[in-house]
Amino acid sequence: MELINQKEAGWVKEILRKSRPYFIWIISIAGSLVIAFGTITFGFVFGAIALSAIVGLPLLIYSMVNLQFGSILLLLVAFFLSKINHLIGGYPLGIVLDVFLLIMLIGLVTKKSKRKIAHAQKDYIGYAIIVWVIYCLFEFFNPLASQEGWLYVVRTIAVLMLFFFVFKEAIDGKGFLKLFIHVWIGLAVLAGMYGLFQEFHGLLPGERQWVMADETRYRLYYNWGRFRIFSFLNDPAVFGVLMSFTGLMCITLFMGPFSFLYRVTMATCAAIMLLSMLYTGTRTAYVMFPAGFLIYALLTFQIRTIAISAVIGLIGVFIIFSDIRSLGPIMNANGLKRLRSAFRPSEDPSFQVREKSQAFIKPIIQSHPFGTGLASVSVFGRRFNPNSELGNFAPDSGYVHVAVEVGWIGLIIYSALFGVTLVVGINNYYLINNPELKAYMASMVAVVFCLMIGNYPQEVVLPSPSSQLFCALMAMIAKIKDLDASTLK
Repeated sequence: MELINQKEAGWVKEILRKSRPYFIWIISIAGSLVIAFGTITFGFVFGAIALSAIVGLPLLIYSMVNLQFGSILLLLVAFFLSKINHLIGGYPLGIVLDVFLLIMLIGLVTKKSKRKIAHAQKDYIGYAIIVWVIYCLFEFFNPLASQEGWLYVVRTIAVLMLFFFVFKEAIDGKGFLKLFIHVWIGLAVLAGMYGLFQEFHGLLPGERQWVMADETRYRLYYNWGRFRIFSFLNDPAVFGVLMSFTGLMCITLFMGPFSFLYRVTMATCAAIMLLSMLYTGTRTAYVMFPAGFLIYALLTFQIRTIAISAVIGLIGVFIIFSDIRSLGPIMNANGLKRLRSAFRPSEDPSFQVREKSQAFIKPIIQSHPFGTGLASVSVFGRRFNPNSELGNFAPDSGYVHVAVEVGWIGLIIYSALFGVTLVVGINNYYLINNPELKAYMASMVAVVFCLMIGNYPQEVVLPSPSSQLFCALMAMIAKIKDLDASTLK
């Protein structure tokens, strides 16, 4: 009897094994029909959400157990989310980045809880981030703040900084470090090439329609008789800043101890990005690149680097202060005028507007050490504090924005975060022995410095994907010395 039962069980298992592909086909067809019917009934958004859930849920789960995969995926989403938002519009797609970060934080906590840390080295950048996040969390109790607005803003200005800890844990060796850097550069090159397509081909009909759908957006994008290119990112300023600091990364890697082919590749990538940067018309980006390269030259202090920086500097001075009207196909008279205005603030009307705005806001900053609360100015200020005199204030500067909302005490903490990152990076640069890692560290310090400079005239750190890349840069600067130690063993 027992033998018969075993044969029957084996027979049932064999049927199930053979019928498994058919079940998969049936489920797939049924799911496709449900999505198709839902899309026809409820519209395109239903289908997009359903497909995103089918594809996204497995990716989310895998991101929780594999932080390397999750970090790369988060970067991909950060690069393309703005384009998706332009296509469907009106939906808070930024929550996707928050969900990815939350899932990876859960994975990080789970991973840490399963193993004991034998020796925890001091992480000054991590300490600075924790202080900043805690301070922003306490801003919830600011009597001048809108608690609802705080919920919207705190995730971008503070909680996103926790990606530092996720990415630092994800860096398990030099291989992943190089992979992430090259994925970053590859995505930036893709953005740069599409930006050049927009410049020489013109905006696609859908893009032009999207720009012209909003009067304020149109005035921002259409300057000096032409459209400023923005690729598949949120706006020309975000795109221009990305091209500037990633182009700087490529130029500094070109100067490193790498193969001839690699250096040619980096030089080509830099050329694409810097050319795209010129067509964005983003003055801040024009200033960031030379500032970053200057700190790189001083940090590495090599005759070749100093000579190249001197040549670039002389060419730049000639272009800025000479009376030439055109750089051929690269830039016309209007473009040169905008470029020169970045280095001649007295001739820049927007800079003069910023000075007036800062003169207005200075007494408010001085009299509010803890600020007027998150979401009290700019876009969220108009939404959550429409009756306040600050509701329509446009801070422009990242530092001014921080000083207004979290006070001069918060500004000190925020500035200290940049300062600590630079000090740790410079110190680790001189402690690292591996030439390749040393080259990466010098590039990262230069990029952080140029972001620090760019954050004064404009908010360059908060928008995606710059915010994710800034957190990754801090993590790499904090971790790369440990990788150097492992290569010496």
